Amino acid sequence: MKPVLALRSIGFALALAGCCATAAAAQNAPASGQTPPPVADAGTTGQSNCIAENDSFKRRGQQPVLEIALENKCEQRITCKVFVYVTSAKGAAQGRGTLVLAPASRGAAAKKTFTLKVKMVGGSSQSARECRAG
Repeated sequence: MKPVLALRSIGFALALAGCCATAAAAQNAPASGQTPPPVADAGTTGQSNCIAENDSFKRRGQQPVLEIALENKCEQRITCKVFVYVTSAKGAAQGRGTLVLAPASRGAAAKKTFTLKVKMVGGSSQSARECRAG
């Protein structure tokens, strides 16, 4: 085979591969106007870009509780360890638990709530979470 012909064949093959790669990337890209779903951070972190948190004091029957609701906004399964400490005029309460959140596309399975019995409705709460994708 002549060197010039070989270079043309290689050039054609590279151009064809580039077109295929561009087409594949276009299929995986979100539709125009849509933002891609967030991606979980590596390691154990608060996963602030993936987890939405809502804390609230409530009453369940006669029992006052603190509810910490977590919602996964990413497409990876996330496991979160929750740590809570509440102080109030009637005393302190402390608790910890683990919540496993399904990917966001699974709807209700992506939302979980940690509930801690407290001494009264209201007070000062401190909470932390350690979350890991996987």
